[in-house]
Amino acid sequence: MADAEAGRRMMRLETLSEDLMIRLRQACPSQRRIAALAACAYAVEYAQVHDSAVLSVLGELNSARGVAASAIEKVKTLLEQADKQYFDLHDASDSSKDIGCLAAFSRARALSAMLFVVEEESLRSSSEAIYEAVSAVDDASAITLRVVSALV
Repeated sequence: MADAEAGRRMMRLETLSEDLMIRLRQACPSQRRIAALAACAYAVEYAQVHDSAVLSVLGELNSARGVAASAIEKVKTLLEQADKQYFDLHDASDSSKDIGCLAAFSRARALSAMLFVVEEESLRSSSEAIYEAVSAVDDASAITLRVVSALV
């Protein structure tokens, strides 16, 4: 039901890449999950998120084990901190291109992508994870390549 509803309304990923959204809609759930995880892992690496809880969650996702609720809570806390840091730096900066501000934004979007990946797989969770991952990086082509490769 959730996938059917998600298939009818426009998703944020569609605003970035209609082609990617079409490919996701055509993919099976396991392909979408692999694609979302690949996008997320790249965003985490790009944003230099080196927290042990984040790396643990990625490892658990890669091995298809369940993710501990305490680890998910830690990622949520890290996301809240990164969002706060981004907004504080953004408010204090004269430029939206401030390096510290951009780094905090990148970390927050990578962490947000992770939280979508740990949700029950659906078209919405996969597309939102990929959207957030793309938002975390300067050049979307690296993520797009990983996602398309996973969807083949």
